[in-house]
Amino acid sequence: MVSLISPRSLAPSLSLFFFLFSFAGDGRELYLKHCAQCHHESRIGRTAPPLIPQFLKRKSDEYLFKVIREGIPATTMGSFGYLSDEDVRKIVEFIKSPVGRIAYSLEDIKESRSDLDRSPRELNLKDVNNLIVFVDKGAREIWVMEEDRVLDRFSFGNVHGGVKFSPKGRKFFVPARDGWVLSYNLEEGRPERKARACVYLRNIALSSDGKYIAVSCTLPPSLVILDTTLNPIRRFDLPGRPSAVYEISREKTFVLTFRDIPKVAFFDPEGRLTFGEIEEPLEDFFIDPLEEFLIGSSRKHGKLVVYRIEDLKKVFEKRVSALPHLFSSAFWYSDGNFYFATRHINSTKVSLWKLYDWELVKEIDTGGKGFFVRTSPGVPDLWVDNSDQGFVLIDKKTLRVRRVNISGGGKATHVEFDPEGRFAYVSVVGKEGKLVLYDPIRLKKLKEYPASHPAGKYNYVLKSRRLYPSLMGREVFMAKCWGCHHTTREAFGPSFKWIAEHRSRELIAYQILNPEETARLLGYERNAMPKIEVSPQELRALLVFIESFKGERVYAEGK
Repeated sequence: MVSLISPRSLAPSLSLFFFLFSFAGDGRELYLKHCAQCHHESRIGRTAPPLIPQFLKRKSDEYLFKVIREGIPATTMGSFGYLSDEDVRKIVEFIKSPVGRIAYSLEDIKESRSDLDRSPRELNLKDVNNLIVFVDKGAREIWVMEEDRVLDRFSFGNVHGGVKFSPKGRKFFVPARDGWVLSYNLEEGRPERKARACVYLRNIALSSDGKYIAVSCTLPPSLVILDTTLNPIRRFDLPGRPSAVYEISREKTFVLTFRDIPKVAFFDPEGRLTFGEIEEPLEDFFIDPLEEFLIGSSRKHGKLVVYRIEDLKKVFEKRVSALPHLFSSAFWYSDGNFYFATRHINSTKVSLWKLYDWELVKEIDTGGKGFFVRTSPGVPDLWVDNSDQGFVLIDKKTLRVRRVNISGGGKATHVEFDPEGRFAYVSVVGKEGKLVLYDPIRLKKLKEYPASHPAGKYNYVLKSRRLYPSLMGREVFMAKCWGCHHTTREAFGPSFKWIAEHRSRELIAYQILNPEETARLLGYERNAMPKIEVSPQELRALLVFIESFKGERVYAEGK
């Protein structure tokens, strides 16, 4: 008989309402001592996955024994080789013992929702484009930063899945592994409320219009839709374990993939959840900057695959090591082409590709393993983490490789930039953890802050998917339009702001592609605009960039 466990029927603290243990000798005591810190006392997962039968049914005892003994490469699961064989077997027996079925409803979410009573604070935020949200995992703190200033700090633990920003940069939302979502009000300078969307969370996404938050949940497997006051709107049971959910900003939809089944789910503005079939699960994936393709892999199949979003048609595949993480890649534009670069699991290599042609340009062996490649439009290099004291830098134009040592002790694990490339924010972990602020152009340290266990950093511009097409369009503008046009002032030609406010999208596109004919249609005596060769992707990025100057503009490029 399966019991139904609901948070509403038990005490407010989750650790109190889960009597989840079937005692398996002293395996429970061993588990609490060695495993609970990451996997939770109740085995429901904290910073690592749940260890309950629902998650382990396809794993043999031999496999679990090996994982505990040796760890899992390219993850936070380390080796417990110092345990005896008997102790490892007891832990395996315990984590495979049954627990009750876990339920979590809309009513549970509503009851968890609470306003936070911290007093407002004057942040003196000068430019939201330079906003950085930093996670100190060890101290269970969130820092709100601008450039090299810490504006605020507040407590919130188990952060996982990436901070998301509202369209105007007035709020941001922070997800936690144990299902909580917190909202922070930048205008008031305070965390304002939180709600628990599920027991174990994978990540969140924010709709491009700023109205809805989608929460992908592993336990129970579900997609939860909240409004931005954290009230629950809809909840959908899912047929598999979600990999992640992301917004498709141009369609105002969400897309979700699964770790264990070959399906893709779409949640549309009308509130419908629909499913499409693909050939293999996408455990780790990313979306191209123009939101036309899903690029991903599954660790079992060991290949990179590309699916067109509009019809889920596979357009490319190549047998390479799987991706190590969600959105492990970096994008850039150079010499008329869009590119991406990514790390690979269990590999010391970085692969560099032409986007949209799906051509492998080069593989570079960095001599170490890592998770991410990162850059910014204002930064000339790709920064590749390498599990050592610094980063491998790859010049985006020449592909020249060099190295920079940043930590001076400890391991440099993750980097984020501001959009103009003035600051690199580097997490250094070790005996003396710290957040290092670095000049990514001159490669000099600017400042550092002590931190317990520094983790993710999130910039408002670089972590807003709705702004990414505009970022790429800005690069096309600098390469092909800057000589005659200015963004906001008249030059040889009208400003992009004037064009955006006086021309339709269709007319702008036609003038770029057919300037002579467009001049005649507009009644001009002569055409002054040369014909510029652009690819469909260059044209689309450029149109998005031009249209971003219509009305109130949140992100403005540097002077």
